[in-house]
Amino acid sequence: MGGAERARAWRFLVSPPAEKPVALLLVEDSDIDAELIAHQFRKIDQPLILTRVAVRAEYEAALAGGDFDIILSDYSLPGFNGLAALELARARDPAVPFIFISGVIGEEFATEALRAGATDYVTKRNLARIPMVVTRALREAEDRRQARRSAQALRESEQRFRSMADNTPALIWSSDAEGRIIFANRRFETEFGIPPARMEAEGWAALIHEDDWPTLSAVRRALFVGRTPFLDDMRVRKATGEVRWLRCESSPRFDDAGTFLGFLGCAIDITETKLARDALEAEVVARTEELRVKEEALRQSHKMEAIGQLTGGIAHDFNNMLAGIVGAADLIQTRVRDARFDSIGRYVDNILSSAHRAAGLTHRLLAFARRQTLDLKPADINQLVSSLDDLLRRTLGQGIDLQISLAPEVWPAITDANQFESAILNLAINARDAMTAGGRLTIQTSNVTIGDGDERASADLQPGDYVLTCVTDTGTGMPPEVLEKAFDPFFTTKPIGHGTGLGLSMIYGFARQVGGHVTLASTPGKGTTICLYMPRDRSASATAEAPKPTPHETPPKGRGTVLVVEDELVVRMVVVDILEEHGYGVIEAETAADALPHLEGSGAIDLLLTDVGLPGMNGRALAHEARRLRPGLKILFATGYAEGASQRSAFVGEGMDYIAKPFDLDELGRKIRALTEA
Repeated sequence: MGGAERARAWRFLVSPPAEKPVALLLVEDSDIDAELIAHQFRKIDQPLILTRVAVRAEYEAALAGGDFDIILSDYSLPGFNGLAALELARARDPAVPFIFISGVIGEEFATEALRAGATDYVTKRNLARIPMVVTRALREAEDRRQARRSAQALRESEQRFRSMADNTPALIWSSDAEGRIIFANRRFETEFGIPPARMEAEGWAALIHEDDWPTLSAVRRALFVGRTPFLDDMRVRKATGEVRWLRCESSPRFDDAGTFLGFLGCAIDITETKLARDALEAEVVARTEELRVKEEALRQSHKMEAIGQLTGGIAHDFNNMLAGIVGAADLIQTRVRDARFDSIGRYVDNILSSAHRAAGLTHRLLAFARRQTLDLKPADINQLVSSLDDLLRRTLGQGIDLQISLAPEVWPAITDANQFESAILNLAINARDAMTAGGRLTIQTSNVTIGDGDERASADLQPGDYVLTCVTDTGTGMPPEVLEKAFDPFFTTKPIGHGTGLGLSMIYGFARQVGGHVTLASTPGKGTTICLYMPRDRSASATAEAPKPTPHETPPKGRGTVLVVEDELVVRMVVVDILEEHGYGVIEAETAADALPHLEGSGAIDLLLTDVGLPGMNGRALAHEARRLRPGLKILFATGYAEGASQRSAFVGEGMDYIAKPFDLDELGRKIRALTEA
């Protein structure tokens, strides 16, 4: 079946009609090309109504039945061609822009089309130009319409000025095309002592202040050359010698044939207004500059405060962690040199503990930036909260009464179980610190629906179903100035060294990243309530368990060959050593460029283990190329931070997995075995 037989006329609204939509007519017989073109229309930032036709009869009917703001046409059409479509469009309304879209446009045809009256053309190989070309054509058409309206308004204005000249309480004048004054009303004489005859003989030189005349004379010459309207304040001198100020406005005059006839203008005395305005402007400038200096000082103060919190909190924590790592490493080095191995295990544990704390702080920084990699799954929020009961009671201590109120039949929610539990624990610790004399901590869950008209709906909280978890304490609460900054990064009311100020900002970043929200309400002296909105999962019922530590076990020997691509030498060395220890064959590569020859070769490779943030070609691009060269190749991504890797489901596909840096070596071994033995 041919394209003309398959094509059907259709019409639809591309975007909501917030204002009068632009009417577009598309002449295209290919359904596929029409859909691709329509997709580009959706990128235009204004409401559009698109009508599509495919054959001549439909095209002629559309032209006869509607007013279109722009027409876009293929060149090769059933029964006629684009030039014929252009001729029909120009016969009906030559002002409507006409754009060719074709896959066969060459330089010769493009020249012919533009000569025939086409506005522009776009090749089907470069449809992405459509939004720019259409927007420009519409703008130019509107500019032409506006110019026509302005010309008409100017002609009407000239006629009104002629009739009012001698009766208006202002100076009225006109000049010929050479700049000579040919009319000046009587007000020149009654107010300024300059008779009309003198104005006609000497021109504006009779009135303008002698110090300003050279500059104004040059401006007048430019006005007559450009024939443009004039509006400005001028200093003049009356016949008595008194200096006054005039607001002068003039416009060029043309006859019906468009011949320039000169200028017509008026002027009013604004001396008192001018003096008052100058004084006010001077005061405004001084006050504005004073305010700018104060605002800049305040911004700088806030910036330095944030930097101080960052360097005080994070640097302190990282230095403590590094002290534990470096100190333990030095002791291990000393004991090994002295052949004393009795305490090495304890020092290794200290190194691992400090490194895990550093990883946790980095994870919180990524959470605030919404760049952590989340494993989003359906979860039972009630089960997650219940699993924290013992840990929360031990953390809070005996002075705080913990009450957990779980609503029945809570919907399954989309979340990352580990991050959710971390958020609840973080909120509980903050609440404990706010209740130094004891108190009550309440954790409640419930279902909540945010409707379109709900006062809680906002740009941050879209309408929909959510599972709500609220943590309420009876602590000291927050004053308004603290509440305003509570979610700011690095903001903390705790002493330096007792926190980085990333806790609440981490929770905020996590909630927004999963598609939810966080709200905070606090009253000084009464307590604080923080609520987490997790989006409802409608796909299936969810079950979730609290993460359980995996016991250490001696892994079985691995089989196969792993291609390791990692640009960080130390990380690559550790990964290669552990893989070889587990019995795998290992191929090392520092970059994607180093890895590609191995992938292109004939050697056996059972798994690609690649860092995501590689220099040059990144890990995801390398994985794509590896799958092209070796379909079905198993791939394990290692990521410390990956743009776009914020959700596991969007990051990995079938036969793929990821592991976050810094990773546990046992976990690395389990993920590699799971992929290679699948």
